[in-house]
Amino acid sequence: MRALLALTLALGGAAPAFAGDVAAAATSDLSVTVYRAPNRNGGSIQLNALGGFAVITETRRVTLPAGESRLRFEGVVDGILAESAIITGLPGGVIEKNRDAALLSPSALMRAALGKVIQLKRTNPVTGKTMLVPAEITAASDQGITVKTEGGIEALRCSGLPETFRYSSGAEGLSARPTLSVMTRSKRPITALVTLTYIAEGFDWAANYTAQVSPDGKTLNIGGWITLANGNSVSLEDARTQIVAGGLNRAYLRKFINNQPRVLARCWPMQRTHQVPRKPEQPYQLVRPYRPGEGFAAGAMDEIMVTAKRRENKLMNVPMAVMAPSAPPPPAPPPPEQLGDLKLYRVPQRTTIAAMQMKQTRLIEQQAVPVERIYTFTTPVMGWGYGERKVPATALLRTRNDKAHQLGLPLPAGSFVVQQDQLGRTMLVGRPDLKDTAEDEKVELLLGPAPDVTVARRTAERQVQGSKTATREEVEISNAGSGPITFELRMQRWGTQRITATNARRTDDNGIPVLTVTVPANDTLTMTFSATQE
Repeated sequence: MRALLALTLALGGAAPAFAGDVAAAATSDLSVTVYRAPNRNGGSIQLNALGGFAVITETRRVTLPAGESRLRFEGVVDGILAESAIITGLPGGVIEKNRDAALLSPSALMRAALGKVIQLKRTNPVTGKTMLVPAEITAASDQGITVKTEGGIEALRCSGLPETFRYSSGAEGLSARPTLSVMTRSKRPITALVTLTYIAEGFDWAANYTAQVSPDGKTLNIGGWITLANGNSVSLEDARTQIVAGGLNRAYLRKFINNQPRVLARCWPMQRTHQVPRKPEQPYQLVRPYRPGEGFAAGAMDEIMVTAKRRENKLMNVPMAVMAPSAPPPPAPPPPEQLGDLKLYRVPQRTTIAAMQMKQTRLIEQQAVPVERIYTFTTPVMGWGYGERKVPATALLRTRNDKAHQLGLPLPAGSFVVQQDQLGRTMLVGRPDLKDTAEDEKVELLLGPAPDVTVARRTAERQVQGSKTATREEVEISNAGSGPITFELRMQRWGTQRITATNARRTDDNGIPVLTVTVPANDTLTMTFSATQE
């Protein structure tokens, strides 16, 4: 046996000694790439329900002793997927990795101290002095805490006197910050710069655009902003930030959720009001509703109104010469990069994505984008359903995402706020959504129903011969506006339906027939078309 052991040691088969726990230094460089929630194509985001994720790269300095060590990366994002972590720069590589979920919190600390002795700080009801009483925690839940003292088992904070506690032990194994730990091995003591890359959930981004319509309605000034959302408890400070636009195919993975129960140090009477004995020296006090104009709140409100009025008058009397000039517009961001079939946008400056917050950063700033105002309506080739009733057309602004129209860059999906000045005031025109739009694609911003442009349709003639049906349709477009308009009738067709003749200009948009006419100001025009179906 001794000879076998000696041979094993000689061949290097002995396990290396465990050198202990080592904590990596704080992050010296940080990069964050945020991916949008796969099932959300534009629209707003909710901070408490973020379906996106981020790829985070941290650069840290580590000092390792010789042997096997447990290396801790403290302060990683709490939504980390430990299985996705990749660490480069460790000479001995990674033996195993773990996500340490035992975070330090009042509830976790109380659960860890269950069965152990704590110190109760109580007020003596006779002398009024504070004293420390040793007590053993016997139960801890969201219903309260029970402790065992020399006087027996009692509920914490149910004595009616000020009472708190402190721990002498119990925090072992708890981490104050989310931590990723890995086992590594080094032949000699080293200091190295390592890179940790991982995927973390609880992120999302959205694009938001503003469009200012020129007074003549022929151009737009477009500004684009990216809203970054972080639903985790860890802030990502001074990070190089990127976003990825496009539909990413991400498979759903069932995750094991370990939600530890809360522990509340409270005492709450479980009786109803009639079960609590009434004491003459402590009569019940009924709560009555607040009435406007009474009490401190009314006085405070009046005072606030007066102060606001004085501040308004003071601002109005400031000479124009001392007003600060407006800040220059931020620099334009670099153009997007190709990431496979996706688009990668880089935020031009480092930014901080704070915990449980949303922030905005500039995406684009384009001036004098030429647009057309189009009025459109969609109707089936055969069948109408409205009788001869007039219905409003839909107004939209149309342009093309190319250099000739002052654009020519991929536009991530998002929401638009379209505004236009009217008599010196900026008025809201519409709030359309934009889908992911590549270069050279058509851009259409739907503004909504136009009450001054209406459409009515009727069947002027109908013939049926066996299985074939032929109709002649008339569409009346009324323009109550002060200028001529371009109207487009988009046709929905099924099966063998087709349009045989029309007095309008016909084009096809991805296989959809479109009939276009120009309607003069304050006038009505009748469009006709013939259709057949077999």
